[in-house]
Amino acid sequence: MLWMAAAIASCCFPSVLLAAKTPVNIPLTLDYPFIRAVFVDQLYTQPEERAIVVDEKTGGKCAHIEMWNPEVRPEGALITIGSNIQVKGGIPILGKCFRLINWEGYIEVSQLVILDEATSRLKLETVDSHVYKPNRQPIVIATKVWDLIKTYVHPYFSKVTIDLSFPVDEIRTLLPYFFSKENRGQAEEWMKSLKISGLNVEKDAIRLMLTMNVDKTPPSLAQPAMELTEDEIDHIESLWETWDAFLVFELETLLEAQLSETERQALFEALLDARYGFVRAMAEKNPGKDLVRAQFVYTWQNIARILRTHLVKKAGQGDLIKYLAFFTASDALLALDQLGPSFNFEISRDGLLRLGRLLADQEFSLTYSLAVNSNLRVLLGFGPPFDETGPSYPDPELPFQDDENTDAPAELLSRFIGRFLITPAYAAEAAPPDIEALRQWIVPKGDIAPYLDRVRQVLEKTADNALAKSKLDPSYLPLYRLMIMATAWQESCWRQFIQSDGSIKPLFSYNQSSVGVMQINERVWRGLYKTNSLRWNIEYNARAGAEILDHYLKDYALKKMDPANPLDHDTLGRAVYAMYNGGPGQFKEFLNRNKTNTLYESDKLFREKYTMSKAGEFEKVSICLVGK
Repeated sequence: MLWMAAAIASCCFPSVLLAAKTPVNIPLTLDYPFIRAVFVDQLYTQPEERAIVVDEKTGGKCAHIEMWNPEVRPEGALITIGSNIQVKGGIPILGKCFRLINWEGYIEVSQLVILDEATSRLKLETVDSHVYKPNRQPIVIATKVWDLIKTYVHPYFSKVTIDLSFPVDEIRTLLPYFFSKENRGQAEEWMKSLKISGLNVEKDAIRLMLTMNVDKTPPSLAQPAMELTEDEIDHIESLWETWDAFLVFELETLLEAQLSETERQALFEALLDARYGFVRAMAEKNPGKDLVRAQFVYTWQNIARILRTHLVKKAGQGDLIKYLAFFTASDALLALDQLGPSFNFEISRDGLLRLGRLLADQEFSLTYSLAVNSNLRVLLGFGPPFDETGPSYPDPELPFQDDENTDAPAELLSRFIGRFLITPAYAAEAAPPDIEALRQWIVPKGDIAPYLDRVRQVLEKTADNALAKSKLDPSYLPLYRLMIMATAWQESCWRQFIQSDGSIKPLFSYNQSSVGVMQINERVWRGLYKTNSLRWNIEYNARAGAEILDHYLKDYALKKMDPANPLDHDTLGRAVYAMYNGGPGQFKEFLNRNKTNTLYESDKLFREKYTMSKAGEFEKVSICLVGK
């Protein structure tokens, strides 16, 4: 019997199980700001978003109808377009219009949205209209005015169409790039079943559905997690760098947008959450093959609304449909992700490049650059880049001679001289390394009191300069100054460099990700600060740390804090450090840890440094410098 054969095959020969056909629904969302932008693009084409419906003096008549300030909203199963309107009419006499009608008011046009599945087009059909006074109070108008509106305005609005064939075709082309090369052919077959169907007018958007049938392989039994090889980790790192460059590119499309502070902070948090997540994963040396995919999904869920809201406002002719394709493709990746790991969906460089082209108005690349990105600084509310004058070298280490060891290793010295003479990177630097200037920032083996005084002066000067520009409430200024001193103590024990084996090197964290006196994480803050200056210029590094603390305190913690139950300054300072150490998400997490007395070791260690800094016991920094 057939059912028995199938049962035996399922029990004894699991490898012959057929992949199940699974319908995948991909939402195609046209929110009302997008619909409004379509009306502006097709009808309100005059300066200042005005529409000239008719302007003629023929056929024994003259008529002029103009509209402006379009608004779009749902009305049950219909959509309504509201607009200010002016209607003029009369009789042409000797080339001039002898005016009989001159009415100004407000009009609402109700339209039925029709989907032509064969052509993937939406058509809007005018079914009714209502007119009001300019203040939108009801009014009864003359028959001749109403006749002009029905004659010209109703068919004018019915001209609007939305061609969805490009987004549909783009999905067919783009989605296979998000599968491994082994599965790409199968994905291309799935795309042949892709079709558009369904239409719902909802409160926030018109929603359609793209549907396709896929072969989803039944999930196999869970296998023990295998440790990733070095090659696999290198591949994930390279792909993540492409993804990080793509995310920055996405954010930069909003550079000219009128963002609210809430929106700006949401973008900041999305970027830093992704970067901190990657740093933590790499520190554990097992980032997981789905790291980039998980970050793509999480980030899109958090920034999609902001992109949808603002991109349509700046869309030029032809951009709207490209942006719609971008939104739909990103939503499609979320839909695929919900099918689970057995679907073999993955983020790829080719896929991100293809997706990015839908937003780009010119050639672009997804290069992971360490250069300072002025656009990113402005977008995230950090302002213009820092002055970069001062020590800044491309070398990871420099030859150094101390009083006890006057011989630097010959190999290091030779390598350094060779780079200086032939490496173009040095041509961009202001001057060859000034080793003597760097020497003062090496912890001496004898009396360290003068060294501590020099570092303290740098930190105090940094605080003074930051406070002079800060918009912090004056009551928080002492706390801010204290946080700079305590953070440098906790992060580096007031060190910028270390000396070893005849060389001087920037002080890096154990996982080589954070550097200098304030331990600025180069991955997390990529594009906001100059890497070589963070490494070799203690003042630049201190300024960067002070700016980050200012941002977390002023633009984040104080705005997230419950005004009805404000935090005391000591708890607030510790919460800001938790963010400095682990990202914006640590604000609430720290408050929970503090409330339940389940503090991390880093929380406890910072509290110690904070308490001693508050007491002015900076000489105790020497305790952690002994033997360094």
